[in-house]
Amino acid sequence: MNQYNRLLDPKKDIGRYSGTLAIYLLVMTLVTVLWEVLLGLTIAGSLRKDPSQVTEKLNALNVWAGIPYLISISIGLFLFNAYRKKALYKYDLKHKGRKMTLSVFFILLAFLGFSQVFSSVMTQVIERMFETIGLHSPTPDLGDTIERSWTMLLYAGFFGPITEEFFFRGAGLRGLERYGKIFAIVMTAILFGLFHANFDQLFFASIIGLGFGYIAFEYNIWWAIFYHIFNNFVISQGLHYVAYHVDEGLANWLQIGVLAIGSVVMIVVLATKWPAIKAYIQANKPQPGVFQRALASFWFWFFVLFTILMSIVPYVIPIFQMANLKG
Repeated sequence: MNQYNRLLDPKKDIGRYSGTLAIYLLVMTLVTVLWEVLLGLTIAGSLRKDPSQVTEKLNALNVWAGIPYLISISIGLFLFNAYRKKALYKYDLKHKGRKMTLSVFFILLAFLGFSQVFSSVMTQVIERMFETIGLHSPTPDLGDTIERSWTMLLYAGFFGPITEEFFFRGAGLRGLERYGKIFAIVMTAILFGLFHANFDQLFFASIIGLGFGYIAFEYNIWWAIFYHIFNNFVISQGLHYVAYHVDEGLANWLQIGVLAIGSVVMIVVLATKWPAIKAYIQANKPQPGVFQRALASFWFWFFVLFTILMSIVPYVIPIFQMANLKG
C-alpha cells in the first residue's frame, strides 16, 4: 500500500494524545505552584511567630515535597483513562506478549547504562551551546531532595515510573499502535523525553522510551515498569546513596562500571543483531505519509514548544536574578 488508510488520521490521534499530555503537564505545574504558595504562607506565618524556627520549619516541610506530584498523578489516572475512553484499565494494561528470557533481561539492563552514555554526550553538547551565549543551568541535587523526602522517594522511585508507563506505554502506545509499532514507539518516546521539560533528561528519557516501548509491545507493560523503577530507584538513587553515605569514590567506580558494561554489551548486541533489528523495523514501520501527517498536528507542536520553554526557564532565571541584584 502506497498511502496510509485515509479512514484513520494520525494527525488527529497524535493531536489528541499531545493535547492530553499538555493538559496533564499543566495540571502538574499548577498543583506544584499552589503547593509552593501554601508552603510560602506557612513559612510566613512561622516567621511572624518565631523567626529562629524558619530553618527547622523548612526541613520539616521538605518531607512533603512529593505531595503535589502524587496529587497530580492521581488526576492523571482519570485524565488518561478518559483519553482512552476507559480502555486504559480494560485493555491497555492487559496486553501480554512473549515470555521474558534471561538473556533479554540482562540486555535490557545493559540498555539503561548505554542510554546514559549516549544521552550524556548529547546533553553536554546542549550545555556547551547555551554556554556560548552566556546561559548556564543551575544543577540542583535532585537525589538529595529525594533522600530527604520520603514522599519524593515514593513519587520518583515508584509511583512516578508506574504512572508514566501507564500514560506513555499504556495509553499512548495503544492509542497509536494502529499506525504501526515503530510509529507508536518513536512518537511516544519523543513525547516522553519532552514531557520531562528538562534538557538534562530529554535525550535519556527519549532513548529509554524507545526501549520501554519495545518491551511493552513484545513482552508486557509490567516489564517496562520494572525497568523504569530499577533505573530511578536502584541506579539513580542507589548510586546517590552510596556516594553520600558509603564512599563517593566507590559510587563513581560503580557508575563507570554500569555505563561501561552497558555500552560494551549494547555495542555487541547492535553489531550481532543488526539484521534482526532492521527486519523488525521493516516489518513494523508505518505506511508512507503517516509520520508527515502526524507532524502536521497543532497540538503536537504546542506540546513541543511548551516543554522546550519550560526547559529553557532554568537557564534564564539566573540572568534575571543577577539583574535584580545589580538593580
